[in-house]
Amino acid sequence: MMNIDYVFPHPIGEMSLLEKVDNDKIKETIENLSSDIDEHTGARVWDCKVKTSFENDALSMEFTKRHSDFLEAVNEAVNQYMVQVGWYEPSKPNKVTQCWWNKYDESHHFQEAHHHGVHEVCAVYYVTNDTIPTCFHNPNYYTVQSRYDNTPGGETEVTQRLHEKFATAGTLIIFPGYMMHSVPYIRKGKYQDSDLMQKNRITIAMNFHKYEQDLLTRIEEDPNQIHIKFAE
Repeated sequence: MMNIDYVFPHPIGEMSLLEKVDNDKIKETIENLSSDIDEHTGARVWDCKVKTSFENDALSMEFTKRHSDFLEAVNEAVNQYMVQVGWYEPSKPNKVTQCWWNKYDESHHFQEAHHHGVHEVCAVYYVTNDTIPTCFHNPNYYTVQSRYDNTPGGETEVTQRLHEKFATAGTLIIFPGYMMHSVPYIRKGKYQDSDLMQKNRITIAMNFHKYEQDLLTRIEEDPNQIHIKFAE
Protein backbone atom coordinates (compact mmCIF):
# COMPACT_ATOMS: atom_id res chain seq x y z
CA MET A 1 0.00 0.00 0.00
CA MET A 2 1.42 3.36 -1.01
CA ASN A 3 1.43 6.13 1.56
CA ILE A 4 0.12 9.47 0.20
CA ASP A 5 0.46 12.73 2.14
CA TYR A 6 -2.27 15.29 1.46
CA VAL A 7 -0.40 18.53 2.07
CA PHE A 8 -1.19 22.25 2.18
CA PRO A 9 -4.90 22.17 3.12
CA HIS A 10 -7.25 25.15 2.82
CA PRO A 11 -8.98 25.86 6.17
CA ILE A 12 -12.75 26.45 6.42
CA GLY A 13 -13.94 27.04 10.00
CA GLU A 14 -17.46 26.53 11.31
CA MET A 15 -19.05 27.30 14.68
CA SER A 16 -22.41 28.22 16.18
CA LEU A 17 -22.90 31.66 17.74
CA LEU A 18 -26.41 31.00 19.05
CA GLU A 19 -25.25 31.08 22.68
CA LYS A 20 -23.62 34.48 22.17
CA VAL A 21 -26.02 36.42 19.91
CA ASP A 22 -29.77 36.98 19.57
CA ASN A 23 -30.39 35.51 16.13
CA ASP A 24 -34.12 36.35 16.17
CA LYS A 25 -33.33 40.00 16.85
CA ILE A 26 -30.73 40.03 14.08
CA LYS A 27 -33.30 38.64 11.66
CA GLU A 28 -35.87 41.23 12.73
CA THR A 29 -33.37 44.05 12.20
CA ILE A 30 -32.49 42.93 8.69
CA GLU A 31 -36.12 42.41 7.73
CA ASN A 32 -36.91 45.96 8.88
CA LEU A 33 -33.91 47.57 7.22
CA SER A 34 -34.56 45.75 3.94
CA SER A 35 -38.29 46.46 3.79
CA ASP A 36 -37.92 49.46 1.47
CA ILE A 37 -35.16 48.04 -0.73
CA ASP A 38 -35.89 46.68 -4.19
CA GLU A 39 -34.38 43.24 -4.75
CA HIS A 40 -32.96 44.39 -8.08
CA THR A 41 -30.45 46.64 -6.28
CA GLY A 42 -28.06 43.72 -5.91
CA ALA A 43 -27.87 43.38 -9.69
CA ARG A 44 -25.75 46.55 -9.78
CA VAL A 45 -22.78 44.56 -8.53
CA TRP A 46 -23.83 40.89 -8.78
CA ASP A 47 -25.73 38.69 -11.20
CA CYS A 48 -28.57 38.00 -8.79
CA LYS A 49 -31.62 39.54 -7.16
CA VAL A 50 -30.97 40.43 -3.54
CA LYS A 51 -31.81 43.09 -0.98
CA THR A 52 -28.44 44.06 0.39
CA SER A 53 -26.56 46.70 2.35
CA PHE A 54 -23.45 46.10 0.25
CA GLU A 55 -21.95 49.48 -0.71
CA ASN A 56 -24.55 51.20 1.50
CA ASP A 57 -22.56 52.39 4.49
CA ALA A 58 -25.56 53.90 6.27
CA LEU A 59 -27.51 50.65 6.30
CA SER A 60 -24.50 48.54 7.25
CA MET A 61 -23.54 50.88 10.09
CA GLU A 62 -27.11 51.00 11.39
CA PHE A 63 -27.01 47.23 11.72
CA THR A 64 -23.59 47.42 13.38
CA LYS A 65 -24.82 49.97 15.94
CA ARG A 66 -27.73 47.75 16.94
CA HIS A 67 -25.71 44.53 17.09
CA SER A 68 -22.25 45.41 18.36
CA ASP A 69 -22.37 42.24 20.49
CA PHE A 70 -22.64 40.24 17.26
CA LEU A 71 -19.46 41.83 15.87
CA GLU A 72 -17.64 41.21 19.15
CA ALA A 73 -18.59 37.52 19.01
CA VAL A 74 -17.49 37.30 15.37
CA ASN A 75 -14.14 38.99 16.09
CA GLU A 76 -13.49 36.49 18.87
CA ALA A 77 -14.39 33.52 16.63
CA VAL A 78 -12.25 34.68 13.72
CA ASN A 79 -9.17 35.17 15.88
CA GLN A 80 -9.74 31.73 17.39
CA TYR A 81 -9.69 30.43 13.81
CA MET A 82 -6.48 32.37 13.09
CA VAL A 83 -4.82 30.85 16.17
CA GLN A 84 -5.79 27.30 15.19
CA VAL A 85 -4.53 27.60 11.59
CA GLY A 86 -1.34 29.43 12.60
CA TRP A 87 -2.08 32.84 11.09
CA TYR A 88 -2.64 34.78 14.32
CA GLU A 89 -0.44 37.73 15.24
CA PRO A 90 -1.07 38.77 18.89
CA SER A 91 -0.18 42.41 18.25
CA LYS A 92 -2.38 42.59 15.14
CA PRO A 93 -5.70 40.80 15.70
CA ASN A 94 -8.18 40.70 12.83
CA LYS A 95 -11.35 42.74 13.25
CA VAL A 96 -14.48 43.28 11.16
CA THR A 97 -13.86 46.22 8.82
CA GLN A 98 -16.70 45.52 6.37
CA CYS A 99 -20.08 43.96 7.07
CA TRP A 100 -23.14 43.73 4.85
CA TRP A 101 -26.36 41.74 5.05
CA ASN A 102 -28.12 40.00 2.17
CA LYS A 103 -31.78 39.04 1.97
CA TYR A 104 -32.77 36.84 -0.95
CA ASP A 105 -36.54 36.73 -1.53
CA GLU A 106 -38.73 34.36 -3.51
CA SER A 107 -36.05 31.68 -3.93
CA HIS A 108 -33.65 33.97 -5.81
CA HIS A 109 -30.60 32.53 -4.08
CA PHE A 110 -28.03 32.48 -6.86
CA GLN A 111 -24.63 34.07 -6.24
CA GLU A 112 -21.91 33.80 -8.84
CA ALA A 113 -18.48 32.50 -7.87
CA HIS A 114 -16.28 35.18 -6.35
CA HIS A 115 -13.54 35.72 -3.78
CA HIS A 116 -12.52 38.44 -1.33
CA GLY A 117 -8.86 38.15 -2.26
CA VAL A 118 -7.60 41.44 -0.84
CA HIS A 119 -8.65 40.26 2.62
CA GLU A 120 -6.75 37.60 4.52
CA VAL A 121 -9.87 36.15 6.08
CA CYS A 122 -13.64 36.46 5.54
CA ALA A 123 -16.78 35.05 7.10
CA VAL A 124 -20.47 34.47 6.44
CA TYR A 125 -23.07 34.30 9.21
CA TYR A 126 -26.31 32.45 8.42
CA VAL A 127 -29.40 34.08 9.91
CA THR A 128 -31.67 31.42 8.38
CA ASN A 129 -31.20 27.70 7.80
CA ASP A 130 -29.38 27.28 4.49
CA THR A 131 -31.24 24.61 2.54
CA ILE A 132 -29.26 25.47 -0.59
CA PRO A 133 -25.50 25.09 -0.05
CA THR A 134 -22.69 27.58 -0.06
CA CYS A 135 -20.18 26.02 -2.46
CA PHE A 136 -16.45 26.46 -1.91
CA HIS A 137 -14.37 25.92 -5.04
CA ASN A 138 -11.15 23.93 -4.94
CA PRO A 139 -8.33 26.50 -5.38
CA ASN A 140 -6.15 23.81 -6.98
CA TYR A 141 -8.74 22.56 -9.42
CA TYR A 142 -7.42 24.34 -12.50
CA THR A 143 -3.93 22.87 -12.27
CA VAL A 144 -3.91 19.18 -13.25
CA GLN A 145 -7.15 17.96 -11.71
CA SER A 146 -9.40 19.49 -14.38
CA ARG A 147 -8.31 16.92 -16.96
CA TYR A 148 -9.77 14.00 -14.98
CA ASP A 149 -13.30 12.67 -14.70
CA ASN A 150 -15.18 14.08 -11.71
CA THR A 151 -18.32 11.97 -11.82
CA PRO A 152 -20.19 12.41 -8.50
CA GLY A 153 -19.13 9.66 -6.17
CA GLY A 154 -15.85 9.16 -7.98
CA GLU A 155 -14.07 12.26 -6.75
CA THR A 156 -11.11 12.11 -4.43
CA GLU A 157 -9.77 14.70 -2.00
CA VAL A 158 -7.53 15.90 -4.83
CA THR A 159 -10.02 16.00 -7.73
CA GLN A 160 -13.02 17.31 -5.76
CA ARG A 161 -14.24 20.47 -7.45
CA LEU A 162 -16.70 21.79 -4.83
CA HIS A 163 -17.12 21.54 -1.08
CA GLU A 164 -20.74 22.15 -0.03
CA LYS A 165 -21.76 23.67 3.29
CA PHE A 166 -25.38 23.48 4.46
CA ALA A 167 -25.28 25.89 7.39
CA THR A 168 -28.01 26.14 10.03
CA ALA A 169 -29.28 29.39 11.51
CA GLY A 170 -26.72 30.89 13.87
CA THR A 171 -23.72 29.31 12.14
CA LEU A 172 -20.58 31.28 11.29
CA ILE A 173 -18.41 30.01 8.42
CA ILE A 174 -14.85 31.40 8.25
CA PHE A 175 -12.55 30.99 5.25
CA PRO A 176 -9.50 32.49 3.52
CA GLY A 177 -10.21 35.51 1.34
CA TYR A 178 -8.66 33.87 -1.71
CA MET A 179 -11.18 31.00 -1.76
CA MET A 180 -13.80 31.18 -4.50
CA HIS A 181 -17.34 30.53 -3.27
CA SER A 182 -20.83 30.63 -4.76
CA VAL A 183 -24.48 29.70 -4.27
CA PRO A 184 -25.97 27.49 -7.02
CA TYR A 185 -28.86 28.59 -9.18
CA ILE A 186 -31.63 26.48 -7.67
CA ARG A 187 -33.80 26.30 -10.75
CA LYS A 188 -31.20 24.23 -12.57
CA GLY A 189 -29.44 20.92 -12.11
CA LYS A 190 -29.84 18.81 -9.01
CA TYR A 191 -31.78 21.51 -7.10
CA GLN A 192 -34.53 21.87 -9.71
CA ASP A 193 -38.04 21.22 -8.29
CA SER A 194 -36.44 20.23 -5.02
CA ASP A 195 -38.15 20.30 -1.66
CA LEU A 196 -35.07 22.25 -0.60
CA MET A 197 -36.54 25.36 -2.23
CA GLN A 198 -36.37 28.11 0.35
CA LYS A 199 -38.38 31.30 0.00
CA ASN A 200 -36.22 33.62 2.06
CA ARG A 201 -32.53 33.38 2.80
CA ILE A 202 -30.62 35.84 5.00
CA THR A 203 -26.86 35.99 5.42
CA ILE A 204 -24.31 38.47 6.73
CA ALA A 205 -20.96 38.70 4.94
CA MET A 206 -17.87 40.16 6.57
CA ASN A 207 -14.30 41.07 5.73
CA PHE A 208 -11.53 41.39 8.30
CA HIS A 209 -8.36 43.43 8.44
CA LYS A 210 -5.43 43.95 10.80
CA TYR A 211 -4.69 47.57 9.94
CA GLU A 212 -7.85 49.30 8.71
CA GLN A 213 -10.22 50.97 11.16
CA ASP A 214 -12.76 48.39 12.32
CA LEU A 215 -16.51 48.95 12.57
CA LEU A 216 -16.72 48.82 16.37
CA THR A 217 -14.08 51.55 16.66
CA ARG A 218 -16.05 53.70 14.22
CA ILE A 219 -19.12 53.40 16.45
CA GLU A 220 -17.17 54.19 19.62
CA GLU A 221 -15.66 57.31 18.08
CA ASP A 222 -18.98 58.66 16.80
CA PRO A 223 -22.02 56.68 18.01
CA ASN A 224 -24.47 59.22 16.55
CA GLN A 225 -22.99 59.45 13.07
CA ILE A 226 -25.84 57.48 11.47
CA HIS A 227 -29.47 56.98 12.32
CA ILE A 228 -32.08 55.29 10.18
CA LYS A 229 -35.72 55.07 11.18
CA PHE A 230 -37.03 51.54 11.10
CA ALA A 231 -40.12 50.55 9.16
CA GLU A 232 -43.10 50.11 11.45
